[in-house]
Amino acid sequence: MTATEQKIIEAAIRTFVRYGARKTAMADIATEAGVSRQTLYDTFGGKDELIVASIRCITGRNLQAVRDDLAGCTSLSTQLDAYFERTVIRSFQLLQTSGDAEDLVSGHNQAGREEIVRSHDKHQALVAELLRPHSRVLADSGLTPDQLAHLVVTVVMGLKYSAKSRDDLDALLVTFKTAVLALLGDSVSELG
Repeated sequence: MTATEQKIIEAAIRTFVRYGARKTAMADIATEAGVSRQTLYDTFGGKDELIVASIRCITGRNLQAVRDDLAGCTSLSTQLDAYFERTVIRSFQLLQTSGDAEDLVSGHNQAGREEIVRSHDKHQALVAELLRPHSRVLADSGLTPDQLAHLVVTVVMGLKYSAKSRDDLDALLVTFKTAVLALLGDSVSELG
């Protein structure tokens, strides 16, 4: 990715959060990025491409942060904490500062919704990696790491949209993590 592309994507993210994708004009993004509208259109073509690039950028950044944090994790509990912090909690906080959270949640349009699905697939792959060491226990319950990862991602992505407050989100995540660890036979005392 070129420096100009990165600068435009970062500007798009800021303006989408500030106004919502629906209310953001390409001129807003160009101004925020400090580039001409022509440069913006030459680089990304239109708002749909910028929405997709923004979702992809945020997903990549958040999942890389999780991977970086996993090096210091010693249990599934702390791995899940790292995942929740870098993805769900960050997204929740971003939504709280948004001028149009509903627009961000919906993905704004078909291209955005499709990229959110691809993003969730990447999340699911990472969570499945965390659960693979527990494959035998999951198999005893008739589950695979991929199935439980799909449930984890589906639930926690929904929590970031439905939690009433940060305290509520934290409580919901602890409850969900407790249930996942109990399913795997991990001690609740491992909870971080």
